[in-house]
Amino acid sequence: MRDLMFAVMMLLAIPLAMARPLNAYLLWGWTGVVVPTAYFYGFMTDARVNFLFAILTIMLIVLGRVPISTYQVNRVSWLYLVFFAHATLSFAFAYPNNPYNAQYYEYLVKGLVFCLVMPLFIRERVHLHSVIIVIVLGLGLHGVLNGLKAIASGGQHNVGGPAGTMIADNNHLSTALVLCLPLLFYLYQYSRNFLIRWGFLGAFVLVALAVGGSGSRGGFIALSVVAFWLVLTSRRRWTGLIIFLLLAGLFLALAPADWFSRLETIKEASTDQSFNSRLFTWNVSSAIALTNPIFGGGFHAIQTQGVWDQFKGATGLLAFLDMPVPAYRPKASHSIYFEIMGDLGFVGFAIFMTILFHAIYSRFVIKRQVKSLGPGWLWARDMADMLMLAVIAYMAGGAAVSLGYFEAIYMVVMLMEMLRLHVARAHSAATPGRKT
Repeated sequence: MRDLMFAVMMLLAIPLAMARPLNAYLLWGWTGVVVPTAYFYGFMTDARVNFLFAILTIMLIVLGRVPISTYQVNRVSWLYLVFFAHATLSFAFAYPNNPYNAQYYEYLVKGLVFCLVMPLFIRERVHLHSVIIVIVLGLGLHGVLNGLKAIASGGQHNVGGPAGTMIADNNHLSTALVLCLPLLFYLYQYSRNFLIRWGFLGAFVLVALAVGGSGSRGGFIALSVVAFWLVLTSRRRWTGLIIFLLLAGLFLALAPADWFSRLETIKEASTDQSFNSRLFTWNVSSAIALTNPIFGGGFHAIQTQGVWDQFKGATGLLAFLDMPVPAYRPKASHSIYFEIMGDLGFVGFAIFMTILFHAIYSRFVIKRQVKSLGPGWLWARDMADMLMLAVIAYMAGGAAVSLGYFEAIYMVVMLMEMLRLHVARAHSAATPGRKT
């Protein structure tokens, strides 16, 4: 029944997408983030819904429904093109017999293509809000469902993402959900309708509960970063404080006993086996990068037996820790930083970090320009704050998970660039003679 209902919804959505290319683009983004087929059990399980809307959007562009001349040339597009070219070479020169190479290359390419098309569609405030809503309705759905299950089970629910996706693991999902929290808070601030406004606040609480209930230490640290920002540095600090005090009380009432003992291991990292295994895989990833500094070993090469055996005893950046070679089989990098480093080399790592830090830099540019535009543009400052917080939360949580090719972070960075261009145009109009 669920499959049939969604199939009917998609059939009804196709004419809307064809009537307005922006609708097609937003549906492309939403189906990519939410992965709806992961929730099906019947004939829609293998439906390529995301591919359908991607092709439909591109066809509308090719047919001239969206003039190419309207493309907003920008710095992030160039960074993404360079990253795409470098990743393609890393994919081509990867170590052989790697079953993950094509899979994660496809993840990255699909995300970058969506973002590279964004400057054709996103120009005004309503467009920016639309993409934020797409991300929230995608990632937020996973968090809301897990949050409700956590409440219904009294904290006993095993939090996890849709099966077969990059965020199926509880640790991966928690980092993805924390990225979503600042965007939910922004929508709560700026939604005019009372019910919708409080709906976003309710979703914020449920998503935060899902992060806490995941038992992920990386997710807890990233959640703490978001709480610190909202309580101590944002313009809405009192609102943030009240929300997190209520949330803390609710979570303490639901948290299972083993949750506290798991968090205690953050203070005992040096003796924690899980943390020590991460240190070893970080060392192996860096050893791959030291041997292949330009292109790395290919996507998730560390998880192939041959590459693991070759580098598990090699000297990496963490060799000074003098770690014994463990007996376990290949493991993931467990860090976006070492993941990119081992997969794409130091060159790819430098491009990746430039992409993230450019978003943080853009926030300060937007904040400076908004000052001269008056109080009517405070929404842009708040949006820039929340987009930057999403990036910082991802960087904090991502230190312990292999989520370097997660589509949503590239969407957030490009969205920040579209906001920067929007503010820059207004600033140029207000101060003649300045260039965007």
